[in-house]
Amino acid sequence: MDSMPDEIVDRAIVEHRRPPGRLDADRMWIAEDPTTDCSGVGTVEREAVGNLVAAVVEYERSESDRDPLLKLPGKTVSRPSPYTNTSSMFDRLQSLF
Repeated sequence: MDSMPDEIVDRAIVEHRRPPGRLDADRMWIAEDPTTDCSGVGTVEREAVGNLVAAVVEYERSESDRDPLLKLPGKTVSRPSPYTNTSSMFDRLQSLF
């Protein structure tokens, strides 16, 4: 199934959050797709949503048994589903920086 970018944007859940336990950290924009469980991160909302669209398109064009993707500014990594992994998305983000 190949979603159109507008469909991905329409179903995206976008939040402006600070990583848990990091009061000194800047807030980041997180865009999540409830259909594929992929996510995009950015310093501005538009960047996070654009990264989400890129992650979902790459995910849908790949093998169906692959982990959801997390697209950060400049790189894409596998994002194990929260249903199969107990670490939070912010834990994974912090490990990449």
